[in-house]
Amino acid sequence: MLIPAALVGLFCLIYSAATLDSDTISRDICTKNITMCPRCDKYCDYWNLNESCMYSKIQHFIDNPATIFFAVFMSFWSTLYLELWKRYSAEITHRWGLTGFDLQAEPPRPEYLLRLANAKKKNSPSIILSFTLAFFWTLIALAVVLGVVVYRMSYMTSDLFYKDKTSYRIYVVPVTAALMNLVFIFVLNSIYDRLAGWLTEMELQRTQTEFDDSLALKIYMFQFVNYYSSIFYVAFFKGKFVGYPSKYNKIFGYRQEECNPGGCLMELTIQLAIIMVGNQAVNTILEMVVPLLMKMYQTFKITTGLEKADAEEDTLITCNQWTEDYKLSHFESHSLFSEYLEMVLQYGFVTIFVTAFPLAPLFALINNVLEMRLDAKKFIKYYRRPVPQRVKNIGVWYPILAIVGRIAVVSNAFIIAFSSHFIPKLVYMLKVSEDHTDEGFLEFTLATFNTSDFPSRTAPVMPSFNASTCRYPEYRNPPNVADPALKYKRPLIYWHILAARLAFIVVYQNLVAFVMTVVEWTIPDVSRKLNDRIKREAYRTNETIIKYETERAREKHSQARKRDSLISGITIYHDANGDISEDQPRSNRSTIYYDSGDNG
Repeated sequence: MLIPAALVGLFCLIYSAATLDSDTISRDICTKNITMCPRCDKYCDYWNLNESCMYSKIQHFIDNPATIFFAVFMSFWSTLYLELWKRYSAEITHRWGLTGFDLQAEPPRPEYLLRLANAKKKNSPSIILSFTLAFFWTLIALAVVLGVVVYRMSYMTSDLFYKDKTSYRIYVVPVTAALMNLVFIFVLNSIYDRLAGWLTEMELQRTQTEFDDSLALKIYMFQFVNYYSSIFYVAFFKGKFVGYPSKYNKIFGYRQEECNPGGCLMELTIQLAIIMVGNQAVNTILEMVVPLLMKMYQTFKITTGLEKADAEEDTLITCNQWTEDYKLSHFESHSLFSEYLEMVLQYGFVTIFVTAFPLAPLFALINNVLEMRLDAKKFIKYYRRPVPQRVKNIGVWYPILAIVGRIAVVSNAFIIAFSSHFIPKLVYMLKVSEDHTDEGFLEFTLATFNTSDFPSRTAPVMPSFNASTCRYPEYRNPPNVADPALKYKRPLIYWHILAARLAFIVVYQNLVAFVMTVVEWTIPDVSRKLNDRIKREAYRTNETIIKYETERAREKHSQARKRDSLISGITIYHDANGDISEDQPRSNRSTIYYDSGDNG
């Protein structure tokens, strides 16, 4: 299913490359001499907008009309994928004879029976405590993201404090922040995985399926926040509540990060690419290196005699296949759980933020092709043969995928509405531009600030040049507005743009939701061919049972008639002394049966 998504993503990239020369925003940023306001207070200097020329060109590869089409396509694709998966899952369930499998028929877990003997109360309080602690750890993940945000704000100040004149800081901050996020993600994951297992054991889940579903729900809830929170920050919060030069909204004394005049989508792409590709690369390496090292260690223990049998047991040293298999690592159920989790997280990257990273399906496809071969080698060469477990479907993972698909629709709608220039440019062309083109749109998005209005100790201390005015990316009135009370206030066009953004979100969500509902309705969960096969097999089964019962009944009836025809009886009337007499009560009658056949 990733193949068509990857091809459409490549098409969007080719379209953006073909239309780069006609992009007015990147052209104006590179050619116009516009003085921008300082990025920090006191120590930062004025800077020229053309410093972000390359950044704006790269931004066009993400923010262009093809992005809207790709977002709608991926919403349709995610629904189609889930519906086709349900059909394929039904085929597998039927093929493996699990159609009538019931979870209640699954035997209890040994750990459940062991702990149940000592349990005095129901496990409801344990479940509440378990999920409360899981929620607390999600807050810790959010706190880590907040720390990285503070680092980003402080880094911008310190970088410009040393008067670096190059523009590499535009890329250094998002790259280093994304790498820090990736490191924190792996550290928190290693801690939380053990905690989640302990919390789930505390819940007293009866069957292994119930245990796995509860564990998967807690771990994915944490992983969702751990992986996606920093990306959500860049997509929906960065640069949205900055303020303006005479009244900045500060956090811990630091000014909030501002988006480049070209937008924040480029930084969102950097963040997404590093976390997604980096996570896949690290997981692939760990999945291959760790089993190999474990096999080498196991072989080393056996060959050197470090692992010895008990003294009471007889030791048989042979060199056949089972002794070689003993050197392999034991396959645990958690190993398969990590494979599911990796695919579900990848599904989130591909769908939730695909507007900002059209190449995400392509990278996912490349990763999965390699993953299939590497997993095949891993399961065959490094692990012992696993013990199969009967399950009807993939369990709680499917509802998680369905919820992620719904979140993706809302996320892409907000990214297009608030993080791209699509809506502001559309409003500009319809209401502001006289010729209804996007010429002059860059100037429209930049507000003007009078440098004499800087608050005390916020203006540049040692500016490289004097500027009477500077520009900043906002929709605000200029300093020379007719009514002084409206100075630096929101103009009417800002509210028009906000209304257009909200209207787009409503229309986009309802349109996509309608398409998704139609897809779900038109594609049945079980294919007609499989449904006919199930009915035909049920019919044949019933016919076989009826035929067998009919033959069995006929055989019993035939045996009964044969017995009646071969057996006759005579009634003898006798008294209490045994003398034969016909004048006796019925209690003194005896019937003697004899075989009247040839052997009588």
